[in-house]
Amino acid sequence: MKKKQRVYKTNKIIFAFIGALLIAFSLSSCGKGDNSQSDSDFFSFDKSLHGMEVVDQELGLKFFPPVNWELQQTLISKKIESRTSANPTDHFVYKPTYVFFDDSSGALLSVGKVSTNDTTLAKSALLNYYKGMISDKLKNDKLISDTFIHSKIYFSQLRIEKYNLISYKVFFLNSKGEILEFDYTVPSSFLDKIHPSIKSSIGSITLL
Repeated sequence: MKKKQRVYKTNKIIFAFIGALLIAFSLSSCGKGDNSQSDSDFFSFDKSLHGMEVVDQELGLKFFPPVNWELQQTLISKKIESRTSANPTDHFVYKPTYVFFDDSSGALLSVGKVSTNDTTLAKSALLNYYKGMISDKLKNDKLISDTFIHSKIYFSQLRIEKYNLISYKVFFLNSKGEILEFDYTVPSSFLDKIHPSIKSSIGSITLL
């Protein structure tokens, strides 16, 4: 039993370390050479690209979805993210609160909270651990990891390319230290047209 606990604890440290390495790598690559990315690659603020304003006291944030993306019933069920080899109670649950759909392109945005029943992780480590776990799970896909700061919020972003879809998973902490997640998914053929609206939507995110 003690051996299993040691393995479980070691795996947890490894995933937290992976998340920290991803963030460190992203930060170290910023501002180097002509290939570096600026803030404009991640967010903007163009009110003409904004849809309806959303203010949610429970999530502790305000944001605008992309223009013409309509609010839908939350048909997406909660998603459980966990490791295959660990304690079955060690997992994160992403539960969408809002779902927006763009009928013209088939693009989708879900917004919600990520929770865990793991009390052994400090709040300061939750985001890194979660991002490291997701990154490891998607390591066989085309994955780009980035970090950026806007409106005093520290954002982590994963860009995932799979089949004919491009997804942007954006994570950050609200004022309560809870993980919030924005998932933008777009057919790759529409990315050039829609990406400015996605960046403007990300740029509209502020904490209450």
